[in-house]
Amino acid sequence: MSFILPHQTDAFGGIIIDAHGLPDTVNLFEQGLAALLKKAKQHSYRLIWVTLDRRETAFVPVLAQYEFVFHTCSEDALTMICRIEESSFAPFSPTHTLGTGAIVINAKDELLVMRDNWSAYRGYKLPGGYLEQGENIEEAVVREVLEETGVHTEFDAVLGLRSRHPVQFDKSNLYIVCRLTPLNETIVITDTDEVAEACWMPVNDYLADVNINAFNRKMVAELRHCSGLQRIHAEISLAPNARHEVFFAK
Repeated sequence: MSFILPHQTDAFGGIIIDAHGLPDTVNLFEQGLAALLKKAKQHSYRLIWVTLDRRETAFVPVLAQYEFVFHTCSEDALTMICRIEESSFAPFSPTHTLGTGAIVINAKDELLVMRDNWSAYRGYKLPGGYLEQGENIEEAVVREVLEETGVHTEFDAVLGLRSRHPVQFDKSNLYIVCRLTPLNETIVITDTDEVAEACWMPVNDYLADVNINAFNRKMVAELRHCSGLQRIHAEISLAPNARHEVFFAK
C-alpha cells in the first residue's frame, strides 16, 4: 500500500493534514500528498488544509505544484489550502486589524492627548494603539494609555467605531473609541522613541484647535458625554473555553 499523509476529516467536507505526522523527506511528502489528493477526489471531499511551521518550508513548492494556495501566515506557521472543487468555500483569513483610542477626561475637564515621533501628523491625538494577539479591547486600551502617557486608567465604555479600508497590507482597520477614567494624572513618558509629548489639554481648547485632525475633534465633541456600550460580565455558553468581551448599550 502506498504511503498517504496522516490526516483527519472535519464536519464541513474537508481534510486536515496532521502537521505532527509529516515525513522527513520531500519525496515521501509528495508521494503521500498525491495519494491523499486521490482519496479526496474519490470520496468527494471539498478542501484540504495543511499548516507548516518554519522547519517544514521545503514542502511549500510541492504543495504549490499540487494547486495549494496560501491562506494565512503568522511568524511561526503558514497555512495552505487546496480546493478540490473550484467552488469550495474556505473561511476567510483575517480581514481587519483592530486599534483603540482613549478619551480620558479628568475632573478639570482636561483631555489626555499625545503626539508621536514617527508620524508626519504633528497635531495632538488620543492615546491608543493596536490590539495584540489574544488581547481584549479593555486590556489593550488601558495598556496603550499607560505605555504612551504613564497614566493609569480604568475602563468605562466603548463609545464609537470607525471602519477604514484599505490600511496596512490591504486589510481593513476597525478603530474602537473607548472612555477611560484616570486613576492618576502624572504623565511619565518612558518610550521617547515613539512618544514626543503627552499632556492634559482643556477639552474646549482641543475642540477649537484647527491644527488637530478634524475627525479626532469630532469624536471628542460627539462622544464625550455619551454613556456608550458598557462591559457586561455574563456567562457565555456558545464557546465556554474562549475569552469573551460583551458590550451592551445602557
